[in-house]
Amino acid sequence: MGRLYLTVAFILAGSSVIAASFISAYLPTFTTTFLSLVFASLTAVLFCGKNMYDTAKCLSRKTWTVILLQAIFGSFLFRVFLTTGLQYIGAAEAGIITGATPAITALLTWIMLHEYLSLHTVIGILITFAGVLLVQGFSFETTLENFQPIGAIYVLCAAACESLFTTFSRKIHMGINDETLPPLVHAGFVSICAMVLCLIPALLEHPWAAIAALPISGWIAFVWYGSIVTIVAFAFMFAGAKRCSGYTIAAFSGIIPISSTLFSVTILKESISMYQDAGCVLVVFATLIISYQKKAA
Repeated sequence: MGRLYLTVAFILAGSSVIAASFISAYLPTFTTTFLSLVFASLTAVLFCGKNMYDTAKCLSRKTWTVILLQAIFGSFLFRVFLTTGLQYIGAAEAGIITGATPAITALLTWIMLHEYLSLHTVIGILITFAGVLLVQGFSFETTLENFQPIGAIYVLCAAACESLFTTFSRKIHMGINDETLPPLVHAGFVSICAMVLCLIPALLEHPWAAIAALPISGWIAFVWYGSIVTIVAFAFMFAGAKRCSGYTIAAFSGIIPISSTLFSVTILKESISMYQDAGCVLVVFATLIISYQKKAA
């Protein structure tokens, strides 16, 4: 059941690239992040407001610290890096570059959770980054003149933040059961904390005119980004993190770039090159290698 939860979570997470692409051209970065988290927080309060209040009184300072770290990396910095990166590269390319997430998550699982790191994981890390280089343009025909790495750097930072978020999710659920911190309530706490972090930077962008000019497609994207990608996906991921090992989470996070790419090609009608196809194959292959763990759940 844990793997099913993770599958649903990461398919939904992959659609974040599509939602952000409908918004990034109209609003500045922090405003985009703040508004998406407003929708996420409202969704959480609507469905489990009283439960959130009761749970908040029972959580320890240590648990709140981890929740705050999840808000900083998983909601705040992830959205900032992703939205900024999409100003330089296409959604399809960004979706494949997030294929670094399984390798980074596996590495953090070894460093932070002290879980067993096998040769398969090391090989998977190397193959993943080889795939990312192909996606960004390091093909036999690439020259330094047409290589612009800034977009890839931002998206890779977003992938690292996503990996930190999932690692903290596994860490927080090692000693807490679902009755103490239900997944939906957990997702709401993370969203509210991240929303507060974004408030002042968003106001400094003076976004009122841009918000007023946002088309209906942008508001629909906000609803999806906040309510589904954030609250629903987070809740499924927290439920999966409770039941699966860190390396299983790392392996299944490879679903994100695949779903992002499929959404980009089918919805945005973007295309990817032969070299990007090869990079995608390498990322998938690396995910399969990472998933082959003797101690995986």
